[in-house]
Amino acid sequence: MNGIEYEYEKPYPFGEVMYRPDFYLTEYDIYLEHFGVDEYNRAKWLTPYNEQKYVEEMELKKEAHTIHNTKLLETYSYYNRDNILLDKLKEMLESENVILKPRVAKDIYTKVSDNDKKFGKEIIKLIESFINLSKSRRVNHHSLMSLFSNKTKTQNRFMFERQEMFLKFILPILKKYDDTLEERNEIDFNDMINKATDAVNTKMPNYTYRYIIIDEYQDISFSRFNLINGIRDLSKAKLVCVGDDWQSIYRFAGSDISLFSNFKNYVGKYEQLLIEQTYRNSQSLVDIASKYIQKNPRQISKNPKSNKEILDDPVKFVHFKPEEVESIFIKEIEILVNKYGNKSILVLGRHSFDINDLIKLTPNNRVKYIERSGKLEVKGFEDVDIKFLTVHRSKGIEADNVILLNLRNHLLGFPNKMTDDPILSLLLSDDEKYRFAEERRLFYVALTRTKNEVVLLIPSDVSLFAEELLTDNNYLLSTSEGTLNTTSCPYCKTGKLLIRQNLSKGNHFLGCSHYPNCNQTFNDIEILEDKILCADCKSGFMTKRTGKYGNFLGCTNYPSCRNTINLQ
Repeated sequence: MNGIEYEYEKPYPFGEVMYRPDFYLTEYDIYLEHFGVDEYNRAKWLTPYNEQKYVEEMELKKEAHTIHNTKLLETYSYYNRDNILLDKLKEMLESENVILKPRVAKDIYTKVSDNDKKFGKEIIKLIESFINLSKSRRVNHHSLMSLFSNKTKTQNRFMFERQEMFLKFILPILKKYDDTLEERNEIDFNDMINKATDAVNTKMPNYTYRYIIIDEYQDISFSRFNLINGIRDLSKAKLVCVGDDWQSIYRFAGSDISLFSNFKNYVGKYEQLLIEQTYRNSQSLVDIASKYIQKNPRQISKNPKSNKEILDDPVKFVHFKPEEVESIFIKEIEILVNKYGNKSILVLGRHSFDINDLIKLTPNNRVKYIERSGKLEVKGFEDVDIKFLTVHRSKGIEADNVILLNLRNHLLGFPNKMTDDPILSLLLSDDEKYRFAEERRLFYVALTRTKNEVVLLIPSDVSLFAEELLTDNNYLLSTSEGTLNTTSCPYCKTGKLLIRQNLSKGNHFLGCSHYPNCNQTFNDIEILEDKILCADCKSGFMTKRTGKYGNFLGCTNYPSCRNTINLQ
């Protein structure tokens, strides 16, 4: 924003150990590190052992710059806590004769919107969801301020501050949206439903309906429910609702699953009838998918049955490296065609841009995507009906076989961690506390589009959902490098250890999938085969060593942790 050119996490060119300072100012040969400590050099956000390790590594980084005579500027967490971070940073930069050339707002907007279209699309979706939910619940500016400022509804201080920041960002957009509609003398869908509800409640027509029947009830929003309820109150009609709470996936459009799961609270006495016979999926797939979706206790318990069975496993996991995604994709199509003939294949992505990751890596154009029709033309398989859809658009559609793309553990992976943002939970009547609840339902929809089998294409940084299916159903995924790694990082607890390569030295090491947020590394890649966590420090692994008395296991955090296990 200030016109200073930099490289993020550029490898430090000196020393024996791989080290990546936070920022390198390319025009000034200056490194910048931001250390997560307070004014007493404490990192209390970590466990005692990891705090000690963090501070020791911080001192080693400073020492490296002293030894190699490189310029290092330092900022600290307590600067941010005291709201002086940017002032301190500016002061330090100017003292080193770094020239600040602030960009104009239009240039910043262009850079953000053009260079990062994926994130731009997701932010727009978040804004759309907020507008739809707030208008569906008919909450005005004052109500939103009150709702988002209620500390009793917030998990912790961080989330509360995040809500306040989001509100400052979103309220002017909401106002501009409503003002624009008014200027144009237009209404949106929520306005249409709300005005209809007002008309019903004020004019009180003489309705003679005996039944009101609603299909796809799992997607009902509060605005539509209020309209139906107004008509029901006047007509005394009976309400018949058909839907599947396992497939409630349209929160971004205003739907609120609590209207389904807490049905009695909204409609009074009712009778529930379960339709448990299914005809599309095999019983083996039904068993896997229903076990998966019902791990969320809020989903209504069901026991779906099928008379259909297939010989092979209905879920196939296929690992790929980025450079071989085209060949793997075409190979899986060939396998499906050889097994089932020229039957339809539906290729699914969590996002519309997921297909681009496949297309851009096919320089010889063996795969062509026609966006208007969704058709995928694959050389050699022109007679096969192959289409690409997002999972949302695939609801209600089926195909003989399904291929699911790019199941990554990423902010925009599957689950999408932006779409399931907890910021929206305040606009829902019943906070879904189960992690990634709606994304889980969306994944269930993806699994159940197939008549025969679903092929899951997964990279090294495997999706949380794909890993869950692997472990819960005792699948073993073979790759050219052995089994797929599902070893958790002991430092951050949520990332996975991945095999990476030090390009300058050529050697391999283990790094966390959440890098750069977690920069934990291990030199011994055999940890993936023998995952023995150190019982003492609980953040290192016990690896094989040789001493004067023979072989033993020692902690990877040695010498900070001296725990050993005698193998004799």
